[in-house]
Amino acid sequence: MAYSLAFRLLGNEDDAKDLVQETFIRIWTKLPSYQNDKKFSTWMYSIATNLCLDKLKSSKQKMKPESIDNVLNCLISTENSDKKLLNTELGYIIQNFTNELTPKQKIVFTLRCIEELEIDEVIQITGMTAAKIKSNLFLARQSIQHKLEKYGKY
Repeated sequence: MAYSLAFRLLGNEDDAKDLVQETFIRIWTKLPSYQNDKKFSTWMYSIATNLCLDKLKSSKQKMKPESIDNVLNCLISTENSDKKLLNTELGYIIQNFTNELTPKQKIVFTLRCIEELEIDEVIQITGMTAAKIKSNLFLARQSIQHKLEKYGKY
């Protein structure tokens, strides 16, 4: 789960691996502060997301995805090879457009739309209010939709 999130947000396999390692080091060192009333996965997502956000904010360059396999998992799968090819292309395009979002929009879009987490979990992970999450999600979707329309494919 941590690797999948990191890869989707950072778009680079080596950076994702490094971030996962750092995430588990943080989990190990902060284990005494873990609150049993919260889901462990939400706590782990929170740590990984914060590390990704720091990495995205510190990086001035746009991240380029090395692979679109993880993006394809969230797209509709079908046995029709023409539709699979279309979904592959759409996944690649969406991944590139996602990399152009602000770090907060990218995190909210990834957690909500790709990881399919509930709003309550996204609130716990990011520390944002529901209104901020919905606003960032709206802006992210609007940006991606506008770019898709401009691209002229979908």
